[in-house]
Amino acid sequence: EHLREYTGVIISEADRLTALVDSMLGPSRAPQKSLINIHEICEHVYRLLRSEARAGVLVERDYDPSLPNAEVDSNQVIQALLNIARNALLAVGERGRIVIRTRVAANVSIGTARHKLAASLQVEDNGPGVPPEIADTIFFPLVTGRANGTGLGLAVSQDLVTRHGGLIEFESKPGRTVFTILLPLPENA
Repeated sequence: EHLREYTGVIISEADRLTALVDSMLGPSRAPQKSLINIHEICEHVYRLLRSEARAGVLVERDYDPSLPNAEVDSNQVIQALLNIARNALLAVGERGRIVIRTRVAANVSIGTARHKLAASLQVEDNGPGVPPEIADTIFFPLVTGRANGTGLGLAVSQDLVTRHGGLIEFESKPGRTVFTILLPLPENA
C-alpha cells in the first residue's frame, strides 16, 4: 500500500511535468486556469516533499480551511510552490522543520492592482536563511547561494506566479525563512 501511494505520485508528477514543459516551451500562452482548491496543490507538494525529506526533517501542514477556491493553472502553481519547498528542504539539510501554510490575505496590493482577497501560500523553514549578499537579487536567473545550485528555481517560480497576476515575497533571518506566494482570488470568493 505504501509503494502504491508513491507510484501514484510518480505517475501524476510525470503527467504534470509533461503538461508544464509543453506550456512553457510553447509560445507565451496564458495559464490554463480552472477553479481549484488550493489545498489540493499544497497536498501534492506536501507529499512530494515528504517523500524527498531526510529522516531528521519534519514536514508539516498548516492550512486555513476558510480559503476559497482559486482560478489557477494547477501545474504551474504546483511547480512554483515545489521549487520554493525544495529550496527549503535543501536549506535545512539533515535536520530541520518545514511548514507549508495557507491563509486568506485581505486588501492586497500586487503591483498597481488592489485585490480584495488573495490566497497566501507560505513555505517556512528553520534553516540558515538567505545569504544577505544575494537577498536583493534572489529572483534573478542564475543567482544561487549553493555551490551546486542552478539559480533557476526561484526565477521560474516568480515567472509562473507573475503569469497568474501574483507575487512572491520573502523574509529571512537565520533560523526562520518564509517565502509567500500571493495569488488573487476571484471577486465573488
